[in-house]
Amino acid sequence: MQDATTIPAARPANTGAFGRLKTAFQFRYFAAFTVVATYGLIVLGGTVRVTDSGTACPDWPLCHGQIIPPADTKVWIEFSHRLVASIVGFLILAVAFIVWRRYRDNRIMLAAALASVVLLGGQVLVGGVTVGTETAAGVVAIHLTIALALISCLIVIAVGVQRPFADNTWGLRGVAARMPRLVIATFVGLFALIIVGAFVSQMGAGLAYPDWPLFDGSLTSSGSQNGDIHYAHRVLAAVVGVVALWFVVRVIRSETSAVVLIAVALAAALFVAQVLVGASNVWLELATSVRIVHLALASALWAVLVFALMWSHMRSPETSS
Repeated sequence: MQDATTIPAARPANTGAFGRLKTAFQFRYFAAFTVVATYGLIVLGGTVRVTDSGTACPDWPLCHGQIIPPADTKVWIEFSHRLVASIVGFLILAVAFIVWRRYRDNRIMLAAALASVVLLGGQVLVGGVTVGTETAAGVVAIHLTIALALISCLIVIAVGVQRPFADNTWGLRGVAARMPRLVIATFVGLFALIIVGAFVSQMGAGLAYPDWPLFDGSLTSSGSQNGDIHYAHRVLAAVVGVVALWFVVRVIRSETSAVVLIAVALAAALFVAQVLVGASNVWLELATSVRIVHLALASALWAVLVFALMWSHMRSPETSS
C-alpha cells in the first residue's frame, strides 16, 4: 500500500493559466453587473426624488423605527432605495476587494477601486444627512455628484478587465490625448447640466415657465429664483449641446475603434432624447414617468461617455476595435 505522504496533493481547480482565465472571465461579468446595478440604484434614487419620497422614512437607518416599514407607497419607494443601496454597496466592496487581490499591480484599476470604497462610504453618510436635512437641494446635489463619480470608477474597473491596458501609467491616451480640452469641456458641461437639473427638480422649478423653448413667451429669465435656475438649466443645455456636437464630430473624424464610435453615437442619441424628454416635462406638466425617464437618460449619457473615454484610453495601440 502506498504511503499517504507519497500521494501528490490535488491541484486547486483554479490554478494555472486556465484557472486564471476562467476567474478573469467571471470577474468581467461581475464587474459589468455591478455597473448596471449601480446605474439602477441611481435611477431608483431619482425616482425617490421625483415622487417626493425622500422623507417618507423620517429616520435612518431604520424606517419609522422599524426594520420592515409600514405599507405605504412612498415609504416603500424610499425603503426599496435603501435596500437596493445596501445590496449594491456589498457588490462594490466585492469588486474593490477582487481588484486589490488580483489587479493591485495595475495602478489605474487599483486607484479606481480605492476611490470607489471611499465614495461608497461618503455616499452612505450623505444619504443619512439627506434624510436629516429633509432632502435639501444642496445635499441632494452632493449625493448625485458622488453617485456619478462612483459609477465612473466602476466603469474604469469594468473596462480595465475587459480590455488590455496599453500601459500602466497615468498618461492620457486615445480620445483624451487627441482632444483634452474638448473632453474636459464636454464632461464639465454635462456634469454641471445634470447637477443644475437636480436643483431644478429639488427646488420645484420644473414649471417655472409654462412653455418651451421660450420662457413664458420671452427669451430672458423672469428674474425669480426658480425662474433663474430653470433658465440656467435650459441655456446650459444649449451650450452643452453645441460642445457635445463638436465632440462627436471630432471623435468620428479621428477614432478608429468601432466600440468607441458606437458609444459616442449612442451618447448623441441619448442627448437628443434627453432634450425632447426635458421639453415634455414642461408640455406634460411634470408627469412622474417623464421626470424619471429624464433623470435616467442623464445618468445613462454620463455613463456611456465615461465608457467611451475609458475604452479609447485602455485599448492597446495595435487593437483597432
